[in-house]
Amino acid sequence: MKARLLAVNHIYIFLIASIYVGLFTSLHFFWFPSFETLTVSNYYEQMIPQTTAATRFFVFTIPVMYLAIFIMMWSEWRTKFRWVPIACLIGISIPVYIQQGMIERVNDALKAGVTEAAELAPLLQRWMMLNDLRWVILSAVWFIMMYYFIAKGNLLSNILPPPKGTKR
Repeated sequence: MKARLLAVNHIYIFLIASIYVGLFTSLHFFWFPSFETLTVSNYYEQMIPQTTAATRFFVFTIPVMYLAIFIMMWSEWRTKFRWVPIACLIGISIPVYIQQGMIERVNDALKAGVTEAAELAPLLQRWMMLNDLRWVILSAVWFIMMYYFIAKGNLLSNILPPPKGTKR
């Protein structure tokens, strides 16, 4: 039972890491690759409802993810994988800090309503640069979790069928 609960815990970390990095991958490649074309008349409906919804989602899921990472840290502390939850903890904390310490100020200014193009352009550039930074860090977290599942499950040696005449 303990192993199943730990598996669910670790899967939750990977799930949220996947959603998190997926959001920023989509942001970078699909939603705002042309953020420079947003204007004072259209940026609000293109950004604010979406960022508000994402914030609501992550305000719940990230604290649970922190708890799951601490559980993972406890479960892996005496193994060679102890560095994985430590790296995940750091890798999640930096984007959270960027969000809370830097992006929220930009979001607040955008939510308040920007009426001048000269004010909007630097806000959008900063917003996108900070989110791209988060994307890079969260990609690293995702790859760390993928490494963990591959290494822990010995996937590389189990992925191919055994050679003819040998048994697993």
